[in-house]
Amino acid sequence: MRILLTVPSFPPFNSGLGNAVATQARMLSAHGAQVVVCTGGDARASERSPHGYAIERFAVSGARWLGSPIRGDVDQYLAFLKSSQADLLLMNAWQIWSTDIPLQHLSELPGRKVLYSHGLATDIWIPSQPLRSALRYALWRPYRWRVASTLRALDGLLLLADAGCDARFDDAALARQLSIPHQVVPNALPDYALSGLHQPTAFDQRRTLIDVGAFDIAKGHDFVLQAYAASNAMNRVPLQLLGQRETPLVPELQALGRSLGIADDMLSIQTGVSGAALFERYQQALGFISGSHTECQPLVLLDAMAAGTPFVARATGCIPGMPGGVAVQTVAEAANAINVLLDEPHWQALSRAGLEAARTTYHPSQVADQLWAAVQGFVQERARP
Repeated sequence: MRILLTVPSFPPFNSGLGNAVATQARMLSAHGAQVVVCTGGDARASERSPHGYAIERFAVSGARWLGSPIRGDVDQYLAFLKSSQADLLLMNAWQIWSTDIPLQHLSELPGRKVLYSHGLATDIWIPSQPLRSALRYALWRPYRWRVASTLRALDGLLLLADAGCDARFDDAALARQLSIPHQVVPNALPDYALSGLHQPTAFDQRRTLIDVGAFDIAKGHDFVLQAYAASNAMNRVPLQLLGQRETPLVPELQALGRSLGIADDMLSIQTGVSGAALFERYQQALGFISGSHTECQPLVLLDAMAAGTPFVARATGCIPGMPGGVAVQTVAEAANAINVLLDEPHWQALSRAGLEAARTTYHPSQVADQLWAAVQGFVQERARP
């Protein structure tokens, strides 16, 4: 079976979506599929992964909206898809060029066409940016209005969960309403996290609280600082904010921390920690705190589960249904949930629930079997009229 996976970015660039697709590629290759990952790059390039799959890079960017239109070598990308002889085209994520280009040419492409949804992000609203949020919302309306017709044109939809608490899972509801074939295959733990499943660090050896995410306003690090400052952990348990690279938001977060009364030696903002080194931070942490304004099924929470580290996370996407932590709406709720993490019996209960989910629901061996079964089903299913 020849399978094409599309994704806008891919390792070595560190992104949640790219890392998730790298896991998909390894899983499908291990089942004997001939896998090709079509992704972005500075120039046209072909590579071979040590795991056996091919990587084709194209110099394309943007999405099908006026905020950042598709640019680059679209023709070369489209020509490759048309000549691929794929049995299955598995497009990862809405609202990105790697999906939007093939969506406009489905009838010209070989094989079955399935979209692996990582949630719709057309309705994101960030309260601290009302004008920008309103403009963004308006510019995404034409795309959002096309979702139903797009689903009808596909051979199927893969979902990370059955449902969520906000508009991120509107496509799941539409798929059910329109009787579109769909399957649920969650994200899987990364390989580096598997070592933590059987010997989690004890409660009394954990010394920090952590927040992991790009230093971007959408990740809600200000929410985390405010919740920490309102909790009993303030200036007792150090807080680490860990991101990929420094941005202009970093000094703003440092200033906010000081204004909230957080001691300089209790707040650490660091960049460049990733992979196994980042997972060690999870294993040393008493809790993981997230204030992100929008998520679908965040990989950072899976890492926390694998480390036995309870999470406190703003409710978005399918987070309220994820074991091992507490979903919150407000700073006050987050502060109270942080206080609960300081109580060992409550902490142990959350830690055990997260570990159990990591060992079963999100374990790579189980997810790999689910993904392979779903792929086979889509390929073998008779074409819908």
